[in-house]
Amino acid sequence: MEHLPHATGGCVYIVGAGPGDPGLLTTKGARFLSEADVVFYDDLLDPRLLELAPGTCERVYAGHRGGRPADSTRRQDELNQQLVEAARAGRRVVRLKGGDPYVFGRGGEEAIALRDAGIPFEVVPGVSAAMAVPAYAGIPLTHRGLSQTATLVTGHEDPEATEVDWAALAKLGGTLVIFMGSRNAGAIAKALVAGGRQAETPAAAIQWGTRPQQHTLLATLGTLEDRMSEADLRSPILMVVGDVVEQREALEWFEGRSLFGRRVLITRSREQSRPLRLMLEAEGGEVFELPLLHLTGPENPAPLETALSELEHYGWVVFTSPNAVRFFFDPLQESGRDARALGHCRVAAIGSATASRLGEVGIVPDLTPTSHSAAGLAEAFAQIDLEGARVLIPSSALGATELDQELERRGATVARVTAYENLPPVPESVSIPEELTDDAIDCVVFASPSAVDHFCTVLGRAHALQHLEKADIAVIGPTTAGAIIDLGLKPEIQPASSSVEDLVAAISAHYRQIEQA
Repeated sequence: MEHLPHATGGCVYIVGAGPGDPGLLTTKGARFLSEADVVFYDDLLDPRLLELAPGTCERVYAGHRGGRPADSTRRQDELNQQLVEAARAGRRVVRLKGGDPYVFGRGGEEAIALRDAGIPFEVVPGVSAAMAVPAYAGIPLTHRGLSQTATLVTGHEDPEATEVDWAALAKLGGTLVIFMGSRNAGAIAKALVAGGRQAETPAAAIQWGTRPQQHTLLATLGTLEDRMSEADLRSPILMVVGDVVEQREALEWFEGRSLFGRRVLITRSREQSRPLRLMLEAEGGEVFELPLLHLTGPENPAPLETALSELEHYGWVVFTSPNAVRFFFDPLQESGRDARALGHCRVAAIGSATASRLGEVGIVPDLTPTSHSAAGLAEAFAQIDLEGARVLIPSSALGATELDQELERRGATVARVTAYENLPPVPESVSIPEELTDDAIDCVVFASPSAVDHFCTVLGRAHALQHLEKADIAVIGPTTAGAIIDLGLKPEIQPASSSVEDLVAAISAHYRQIEQA
């Protein structure tokens, strides 16, 4: 809809966030979040959704969740008024709701309140739990030959006192999707059987649907209450009743991934975490972040500035990490130059991630080893005549020297300059995930020796060792493995090649092997 005229320019966007998986947020919803001045958000939403809002955006917890006590209407009225007041102050307001705003989300009530107050609003539909949660559990709502109808109903009221005609729903047949019915599951099942549904009708209770902690319980209407009680299933739960439930055996895909149910802690810098996180989540892992690397330019930039001004004198420039590429080219570009400044040089990259980062600045490396490590890079130079060659290696202040020694042994003159500092974060500024302090992490991932060192610095060596002894340790390569071994520990997971892709593949293979044992 077009925005209604409003003197102050304030408006409200009622946005459906989907049932849990943050990837189910629509692109339109993400755009409005990125432009918001204030966000009123529901309970149970993935906190990463709020990261899409600007840093200056005010975040207000609205606390809406199914099964609230009788005064929820009063709280809804208070929230409606808050939305109106924020818009009247000229602010762009996002009302972020779980699932779809108009499917048991009280979005209609909020829209009416805004309309009555003369506030412009727009509704952004979301992926409803009714469709997404069964799909993630391998249960289609309709299926040829089994069900041609699907009925959505709320189950949070006592079936004996509710306005829902359970007997009519029982006779209707098809698929029945029940929201907010976990506390009344037994009574609902009995009401459906009394209304004519067979006690043997397949049923499913899906807890935390679309999230890494999803749990699907299969039963029948006759056994549903006892099965849920035995499993101690609690809200949030969506229930599905109908023959389509039997399709789960053939169509289940989400809970069968290699890292499903595994909690993985990654320790890269915040800027570098996203690719690793996405790949781990694609394998089903529940990922937590503990950023341990604070990257800055060198404390003394003079050596790097000198090297940049003398690039024509170097035969090779060797990049040993994507960070080295970033901190080399940033000052180069700030000086008014670009990739053409390396026209007289040949370029080497330690691995595919570094080569990809070079590609972003217009450089195709002349040399990339098949083994992504300093040793692999040194071996790749074996067939190249380096006698008298000048080699520049921009790196962190903690850069290793084994590569330098090998290149110098073969006749090169090596200049290693600090392009960036790899500093530990201030301990007081670090938010340590509760899952780590509770020793509920299955795997801790390190992609550099610096991260290992900073892990001990932030947590304290004794506590760091205590937590690492209770988790599997994954490392990206031999240098990082050495840092773990120096602590007296053994990395359980290490890929043959030092890349993020291979690291994730190794982690997945490790847990797949455990499941198959």
